[in-house]
Amino acid sequence: MVGSCLAQGDLAGLLASQDDLSTLLELVGLVPGLADKLAAASNITIVAPTNEAFAAVPRNVPEGEAIEQKNDTIAIGALLANHVFKGVYPSAVITDIPTFAQTLLNSSYIIPRQPFSNFTGGQYNGLVKNGDDDIKLGEGITIHKIDTVLSFGAPLQLFTYRAGFLAMNVALEAADLGIDIGLTGADNPGLNISDYTIFVPTNEAFESIGSVLESADKKTLQEVLKYHIIPNNVIFSPSLGNVTVPSLQGDNLTFTVLPDGSAWVNNARITFPNSILFNGIAHVIDSVLSPGEFDRASLTPKANASERVAFPSASSVPISELPFSSIAFQGDQETYSTTPALLQTWIAVATPTASASATGNASGQGTPAPTGQQQFPGAASGLVPVAALALSVAVGAAAVLL
Repeated sequence: MVGSCLAQGDLAGLLASQDDLSTLLELVGLVPGLADKLAAASNITIVAPTNEAFAAVPRNVPEGEAIEQKNDTIAIGALLANHVFKGVYPSAVITDIPTFAQTLLNSSYIIPRQPFSNFTGGQYNGLVKNGDDDIKLGEGITIHKIDTVLSFGAPLQLFTYRAGFLAMNVALEAADLGIDIGLTGADNPGLNISDYTIFVPTNEAFESIGSVLESADKKTLQEVLKYHIIPNNVIFSPSLGNVTVPSLQGDNLTFTVLPDGSAWVNNARITFPNSILFNGIAHVIDSVLSPGEFDRASLTPKANASERVAFPSASSVPISELPFSSIAFQGDQETYSTTPALLQTWIAVATPTASASATGNASGQGTPAPTGQQQFPGAASGLVPVAALALSVAVGAAAVLL
C-alpha cells in the first residue's frame, strides 16, 4: 500500500483491511480503548508486526506469553506500546542506517512479576529500512509493517548471562555495588540508575587481568566496575566522538573515533554496540578499563586486545579460577544467538567526514578533535553499515520495515 492514506480515527478498519495484520488487530482489541486512543493520537509511528512475526515469537518469553495467553492486558499493552514510536518516521527518512528512537513503553507498565521498561521518556528501539511502503492514517500517524516483534529490554544481569558474558556477570555479583541495574522490588534494593550507559568487557578481557582480580579487594572491584558505567546518559554509538565523559566512579572516560569508523573507550575497542537493556544501553568492549585519566595519544589501535591491557602488571587467569562464584540468572534457558543478516553489517559509529564536528561525531578527515566534555542526547541515528558488528534483535530490538 505504497503512499496510501486512510482517514484519521479508523485504525481498527485499517488493520482489518490487511490480512497479514489480523493478529495485531486481535491484540489491539483486547486492550479497552486502545484503538481509539491510538487513532486519535498525532505525531506517532506504528510499526505493525505481521501475523508471521507474531507466530515466530517463542511462547516462553514475556512477549510470547502476552501473545499466547491473551489474558493480561498490561502485558499486551506493554507489548503494543513498544511498537509505537514518538514522532513520524516515514520510509523516506528511514534508511539502512539504523535510527534509534523512543516508544510509548514506559515504567507505568508493571505486572507482579516484572516491569517492562524503565527509561525516562520511553523504551528505545532501533529502526532500519528494507522497503518503501507507508500507510498513513490521517496526517499525524505513519504505519509500517515489520517482520519481527520487538523485544522487551533485558535487565543488565540477565543480558550478561544470556549473551554469555559470564565474567562481567559474576564480577557484578561479587562487587555488590548497591545499584539497581535492572531489577526492581523490595528484594532488589539499591540506587536506581536508569538511563545509563555501560561497557561490558568480554570474558577474554577479564581473563587477561585475572591475576589482578585474584588479589583485588571488594572496594577495588567496585571502583573498577563503576568506571565502566556512565550514569544518567544514554549514549548510542552514532553519538560518539573524540570527547571525554565522566564515569560513575568519577574519573573521565576518553572516547576516540578513528577514520575506519571504529570507536574506542580509552584503549578498549567497542566490538558490539548498542545492546538495548531494560533501563540502559550496553556496549561490549575487548579490554577491562582501569580507573584514571587516559591520554588519547597513547591509543594503540593496531595492537591486539591482549597487548592493550589497562593493568600493566596483569597476567592471564582462566575464568574458572577467578575468585567469583555467584552467577545471576543461572539456569535461564534463553540465549541471544540469532541476528538477521541485515543487521550484521553495522560498525560502531559513522565514518568520519570533513564536515563532521567534534561535539557529537567524528572529527574532519579522521584527525582527532580537541578533547572536551559532552552530555550526549538521549536519541541518536546515523550508523553507517560497513563492517561486521551486529545488534541482535533479541538484545536490541531492531525492526525491519517491509
